[in-house]
Amino acid sequence: MIHSNSTNGLTGTCSPAGTTKPAPTYLALGDSLSYGYHAAQFNSEYPNVNPASFNAGFVDDFGAALKFANPNLQVVNDGCPGETSVTFINGSGVPGYCAGGPTGMPFPYVWLHHPYGAGIQLADALSILSTNHNVSVITFDIGANDVLQFLEHSCGFPATFTCGAAQIGAEFTGVVENVGFILGQLHAAAPHAKIVELGLYDPYPAAVLRAPGGDALVAQLNTALAGVAGSIPDVSFANPEPVFNPAGHHGKAETGDIPTICLFTAVCPGGTYNPMSANADIHPTTLGYGVLAALIGLDYLAH
Repeated sequence: MIHSNSTNGLTGTCSPAGTTKPAPTYLALGDSLSYGYHAAQFNSEYPNVNPASFNAGFVDDFGAALKFANPNLQVVNDGCPGETSVTFINGSGVPGYCAGGPTGMPFPYVWLHHPYGAGIQLADALSILSTNHNVSVITFDIGANDVLQFLEHSCGFPATFTCGAAQIGAEFTGVVENVGFILGQLHAAAPHAKIVELGLYDPYPAAVLRAPGGDALVAQLNTALAGVAGSIPDVSFANPEPVFNPAGHHGKAETGDIPTICLFTAVCPGGTYNPMSANADIHPTTLGYGVLAALIGLDYLAH
């Protein structure tokens, strides 16, 4: 259970007689992880996708925990599946859709938990923060789709892996710079809000596929993202890699990650690690989303 006695926290303080203290708000920003995406569920509902049915993500779990402290908490989930750090800032360029970009798939506004007319997630977040001064918690995850699109379209992944260190470094630098800009904008708009940035995990243990040192590359990006988070007041970083990829994270053979990857993601249809299967899904299972919520909750409490 999460408790807070601060004036901008989640436990309400006494209001003057005749007034009602506005309810605090939890704002969730990011990509499909914030959305609570499950590929099998999406495919079963398509084309009549009901965003309200995607209610087993980390935002739902973390929000439920926060509501123990304040049942009046409002949750606004802006998460857009496929969002990159670039489209988060600039939009998709396609009216009626978020995400997308040069190589990504756009996602219709009508399937969002919180459709935003401007079409740009950052613009919507700043609009919310400009009018709702009771946003006390923000979670933010981004970067996975930048990396996945880069690996696929620049490196030939997963059939091969042709990128060198310089290319990877340039891609990571771009993501980190974008994240730094976004976090700076959010903190400036909500200087009293607690912001938790969620890092990345590696759904493809590289010893099995062709990308060398996948866990090490994810750790490199997470370290850079954590550094950016640490440079901005009231921003902290929750790292899922040590839990999702414990073997590779600790320098052991990445095949040792397979049991946790199969438990916490849907990459293992039928219980067998098979990321090339049409039924494989790199998104978390319901349990995996619960783990992410727990990591975010622990980070929230620690800071």
